[in-house]
Amino acid sequence: MAVEIRSYAADEAIGLADAVWPCYQAVFGDFEDYPEWNREMFARHAARDGYRLVLAQADGLVAGFSWGYVGQRGQFWADLVWDALPGDVAGEWVGGHFEFVELAVLPRYRRCGLGRQLHDALLAGVTRRCLLSTTADRTDAAVRLYLSNGWTQLGLLRPGVQVLGLDLRGDGG
Repeated sequence: MAVEIRSYAADEAIGLADAVWPCYQAVFGDFEDYPEWNREMFARHAARDGYRLVLAQADGLVAGFSWGYVGQRGQFWADLVWDALPGDVAGEWVGGHFEFVELAVLPRYRRCGLGRQLHDALLAGVTRRCLLSTTADRTDAAVRLYLSNGWTQLGLLRPGVQVLGLDLRGDGG
């Protein structure tokens, strides 16, 4: 299986929504229609500072993707995390962080390292604290991937959903 991994800045990524949608829908299935997803999720995120999209393409389709951007207070998810985490932790981590928003791999391309490649490509060159939310189930494949890459639990966003952090500043402080 030949897979091509490529990163895109927001200006290039916005034209790729049609290609990303089938993979997003197959993995997450949380939007009923493409126009709503494109408007409320994809284009809104692509408009944020530091946005980047990483695509894994194989067999003429998007086999997987990841995307993120620089998160700030005043954004919906960042404010949820701010309210959920203990004050000292939130103050240290939320705002100016890289928000690792999505990572998806179609089922037939799983268990071959593609998730790790997408993870690493998305974070390539990032030199700030990073945040994401995922299930609190430590047996979940995504959680195992994140923990094996140095992410640590900062707290719970809500029951069953944790917030993970990764400090990529390089100075350790």
